[in-house]
Amino acid sequence: MPISKLGYYGNSKTGKLSNANGHPVEILTDDELNSFEKFIDIPMILFNEKEVLYLNDFCKKMLGYEELLKGKTLDIFDSFEKEFIENTHHILEDGTYHIRYETSILNKDKEKLWVELIGRTVIYNCQKCIFASLKDISDVKQFKSNLSRISKVRALMLETTRFALKIEDISELFQLILRNALYSIENGTIGTILIKKGDYFTVASQIGFSRDIKDFQLPIEEAFLYRATNGRMDEIANIPDLVPYRKYYLIETKHGEKKYIKSTLTAPIYINGSLFGMINIDSIETNAFDGEDVKSMEFIRNYIEIIITNYLLYEEKSHLARYDQLTNVYNRSYFEDQVKSIIDKALCYKETFNLVIWDINNLKAINDSFGHLTGDEVIKKFIYELKNNIRKTDIIGRYGGDEFVGVFLNSHIESLDKKFQNLLTYMENNPLCINGKEIICGFSYGIASFPKEGIHLKDLIRVADERMYIFKKNYKKRIGKL
Repeated sequence: MPISKLGYYGNSKTGKLSNANGHPVEILTDDELNSFEKFIDIPMILFNEKEVLYLNDFCKKMLGYEELLKGKTLDIFDSFEKEFIENTHHILEDGTYHIRYETSILNKDKEKLWVELIGRTVIYNCQKCIFASLKDISDVKQFKSNLSRISKVRALMLETTRFALKIEDISELFQLILRNALYSIENGTIGTILIKKGDYFTVASQIGFSRDIKDFQLPIEEAFLYRATNGRMDEIANIPDLVPYRKYYLIETKHGEKKYIKSTLTAPIYINGSLFGMINIDSIETNAFDGEDVKSMEFIRNYIEIIITNYLLYEEKSHLARYDQLTNVYNRSYFEDQVKSIIDKALCYKETFNLVIWDINNLKAINDSFGHLTGDEVIKKFIYELKNNIRKTDIIGRYGGDEFVGVFLNSHIESLDKKFQNLLTYMENNPLCINGKEIICGFSYGIASFPKEGIHLKDLIRVADERMYIFKKNYKKRIGKL
């Protein structure tokens, strides 16, 4: 084919070829290739958009083809990235002279090798070609990739930490952790966080599965993590193919009918030295995860354990600041805060409610006769039965040693009075039995109505307290002192 038909023209003054843009073009001969073979000790390649025309021995060796060192040809064109092949066509069409490009190529073992290609366009056997050297930059690319991956994981975990203490529901925290873990490990498409409850793992959070997984309970001994670690569950397990595992639960994913997980990256979560649960990053493809993913999961797991530990510690302190430790009802301070909010809302919307005060009868005498531990059991018995007779919308608080207070929204004083009379009768007929002794957990109570008998908490407390003492006086007359 004439050179001019390739888009190259001779310069009458210099005697050299140039393309339509005036860029110089070289003609590469077989003699020059032979010289390169003898004197150039770096990997060299000659190719166009259709095939590889020449590889020197150094290039063959780099790609693992040592058996072809004696001048045999080798077409590795299909080993290049598709994007690079497309770019080769554009480079040759545009007549670009100098070329510097990063791409990947598969070696003999089908392993990805990153190379920097530095070269120029030439004419070889009347064909537009690229003649270039190849520099192995796999380590550099891997380092940059790892650095980028670690930075991404760290940023996502820091985001999780930042939002953790703003979340009130721990299930929302689990969902945030799982979502960011999936963002961190790109080959993971679905995942779960499972929490240990007795001899089972239960689903605390999931992404990508069907709703069937919601009530799924996994026996601990059947977990992939348990089987992969011979029951130790003390390290991350990368399981490339789940099919060989017996008792493989086929839970459908949102990727389509009969699309099940085929590989998993599973890690235990330990809190204060005890197994708390595990996080699983899964894929519907086999061999989805590599060693770098395991490193990312280790980083994620460490963060998860810190985040959950801090969250539970914060929740414990927050709980102690709001609840009475013995009875698990609101303490006085938090109860008063809640009632003030209820009063503000009731005044705004013209709502009514009733406030009730209870006092456990003869608690001092019980403490003196049987000890304070028995007195605590009496208090817990009273609260247990009281909770079984109220609604979830009603709130209860411990106001003092043996005094409790409650607010009942949208209630009637007559129905409340009947409810507590029935409860008192039940508790009198079902005494607490401790060390062979029967102890009646009786109580007195008083009721005040908002806003009829006061619009301030202290006024309602005063009215209910007065009525409670009247009730107690009459109660003592009826049954006498215990």
